[in-house]
Amino acid sequence: MEIKNCKVIKNQKIAEKHFILKFENKFSKEFLPGQFLMVALPHFYLRRPFSVFKVNKNTISILYKVVGKGTEILSKMKKGNILNILGPCGNEFNIEQKYENIWIIGGGTGIAPLIFLSEKLKRKNKNITFFYGARNKNLLFFDILPAGIEYVFSTNDGSYGYKGTIFSIVEKMIKKEEKPDVIYCGGPELLLQKVSSLSVRHKIPSFITLENFMGCGMGVCYGCVIKVKEQNGWEYKRVCKDGAIFRGEEVIWQ
Repeated sequence: MEIKNCKVIKNQKIAEKHFILKFENKFSKEFLPGQFLMVALPHFYLRRPFSVFKVNKNTISILYKVVGKGTEILSKMKKGNILNILGPCGNEFNIEQKYENIWIIGGGTGIAPLIFLSEKLKRKNKNITFFYGARNKNLLFFDILPAGIEYVFSTNDGSYGYKGTIFSIVEKMIKKEEKPDVIYCGGPELLLQKVSSLSVRHKIPSFITLENFMGCGMGVCYGCVIKVKEQNGWEYKRVCKDGAIFRGEEVIWQ
C-alpha cells in the first residue's frame, strides 16, 4: 500500500450526481480488479473509499455518485488539483481457469469494479454475460461499458431493456436452466444478498464486492467488520483488509 499525491486530469459529470474522476497513476504497485483506493478530502479527517473503475500505467479512474458532503467536495475538483490517495487497498476478484461461462451482475456505481474485472476477463477469452440494471435509462452508463461483451439491461421503469430489477431477470434465466460457472456481483446490498442466496440455492460459486463505512482502510481500526461463516460458527472479517471481495455464501447478512 502506498500514499501518493496525484494530479486530477478530468472530473466529468456523466449523469445526475454521477461523475468519473481521472487522475495521475503515480503508484508503483499494480491495481487489480476488485481493489479500491482511499481519497483524502479537504475538511474531513477520514478518507473516502472508492472502487477502481479503470487503470493504465498513466491514469486511474473512479466512478462515483454524490451522496454527501465528501463526494460533493470531490465533484468540485478541477483539472490540476492534487488528491492525496492511499492504495491499492483490499483483495481482488478470484478468477479461476475453470470458469468459462461467467455472469457479471451489477447496478448503480457498483458496476465500477465489475467493468475493470470484465476487461481482464475479456483478455482471457471468457464467455461473459453482463447483467446491468438501473432505475431508468439515464442511469445506464452505456459509454463506459467495454465492447465485445453480451449485455442484458433492465430498468425499474421499463425505459430501456427489461422492465424490473436486474435480479428478477437473472432469476428468470436461472429458472430456464441457464447456469453460469461463476457469478461476480456489485451494487446495492439488497442485490448482493439476493445473488448470494441464489448462488447457494443453485450451487453456483459467487463473489461479491461489499461496501461499508471505513475508517483507516488498512485493517487497523476494525471499523468496517462484517460477520462471515466459519467452521465452528462465525467470525468478524474486515471489509477493507479481508475484502472487499467475499464469497457470497460466507457472508452473514445483518
